[in-house]
Amino acid sequence: MEMGALFAQISFFIYYFFSPVCHQLDDRSFHIFGYELAVCSRCVSVYLGFLLGTLIYPMRYKLTNTELPPMWFLLLPLVLLCIDVFADVMGIFKNTFGTRTISGAYMGFVLPFFLLPGFLKFFNDTANYFTNKIQNNTSNINE
Repeated sequence: MEMGALFAQISFFIYYFFSPVCHQLDDRSFHIFGYELAVCSRCVSVYLGFLLGTLIYPMRYKLTNTELPPMWFLLLPLVLLCIDVFADVMGIFKNTFGTRTISGAYMGFVLPFFLLPGFLKFFNDTANYFTNKIQNNTSNINE
């Protein structure tokens, strides 16, 4: 199999993988070297914003933190994203490449601050549970 055919198959798989979650419209997508990315500008921005938020989270909070930030921290970007989408759909105003990119990035950025505390709590609780189980079994064996 030649290299071009391999890249074409990989590209097809990536586009197919993201097709259920993104409309993949060419005029609403970033392009690299003339090739459309597999997701639109809003989705790319959500993913990159999420990555940035995940990288910044440990600088702001300890990885033992399980406290959620105030709800407005999540609601504000959600409201702005909904306004951007629904105002365009309802014909109130036409959203732009910039508004889609910014609203997606803002939404993606705040998500780790709500998801990571839950994941951290789950993994800490699971580790504690198994640690206690092992300690109890060890103490039962020694008796």
